[in-house]
Amino acid sequence: MRARPVRILSGWRARRLVEGGGLLVRDGAAFRMFHRADERSGQCGRVPAHVVSRLQQAPGLAVFRGDPDRLVAAQAAPARHFVPLPLPVETGRSQAVLDRLAQEGERGVRLRAAAARFRADYHLAASAGRLRTDAPKTLAAARERLASIEASLGPKQAELAEMLVLDRVTLPALRHVKGMGADEAREILSALAGLYGLMAPDQEAGSAFASA
Repeated sequence: MRARPVRILSGWRARRLVEGGGLLVRDGAAFRMFHRADERSGQCGRVPAHVVSRLQQAPGLAVFRGDPDRLVAAQAAPARHFVPLPLPVETGRSQAVLDRLAQEGERGVRLRAAAARFRADYHLAASAGRLRTDAPKTLAAARERLASIEASLGPKQAELAEMLVLDRVTLPALRHVKGMGADEAREILSALAGLYGLMAPDQEAGSAFASA
């Protein structure tokens, strides 16, 4: 039986899991996430190191049982009170916000290309750093790009970009969780495309893949 591929977690999902009692365990240059503070509870995904650094700030992490390579939430998550929100009724199959925006002509092509670049970099950063290719240079370049994106967009916007690209949230979900719509999503993805050099008039949308 083939092993199931390991899930790559966005910062938003990682934060929800660690707040819910999850455990982060260092594995090479990244971290594994477990459902509970016990590695027997089952692994639920992998997280890049820069996302763990973000979690150090909110909600805050603490060393687990004296091991600095094992981290849990520093304090219990506050109780969440969900309030029903009026959402527009969508007919047919739900569509990711990214897929919707990718249909907007030339700009949509560039947004889709930037999302693919971002996803590839994120997956590399979440790996254990044991790839058989030119791993050191490839991984270092991916992490450097992600660090630059985080510094330019800020932690909150970077997390939103991860939700749009990795979690592929739908518009109703984005409105419910973040109170945002398509315009805000387009702005975030456009900023991401600009950081990858894909919004310049003389930049071909596919050519930036050469440096990935």
